[in-house]
Amino acid sequence: MHVVPALLYTFAIFYGGMSHPPSLDGANVVGMDKVLHACAFGFMQLVVLRAVRYEGSKLSFSGQNRLAFVLVCAVGGILELVQMTTTYRSAELLDFVADAIGAGIVAALVEWRFRRQEACAVPPEPER
Repeated sequence: MHVVPALLYTFAIFYGGMSHPPSLDGANVVGMDKVLHACAFGFMQLVVLRAVRYEGSKLSFSGQNRLAFVLVCAVGGILELVQMTTTYRSAELLDFVADAIGAGIVAALVEWRFRRQEACAVPPEPER
């Protein structure tokens, strides 16, 4: 059941990535496309990590986080490859790089937060 949000979000990313791009005549959006890619795939990192964590993975938290990162990067790469098959979209290596950077930043922040919580956890009192 925890996989459903990840699948729906992935579908939404593919739908947006395969639809006709909006006309941006006169708009000053230099670099904004890459920021949007990083944000979208950064959020995907969270959604996919949730799915990986709750579907019975026996990996450590760090392993689950890395697996989620690899899956998110794979989705970004597949989307770019599929966009090559259309006449109205283009595949860009920098889009894939922005996807990976967004997912990587979120993965690093999540890992840092997990390690911090783990370090701050108070060990239980020994029984007497």
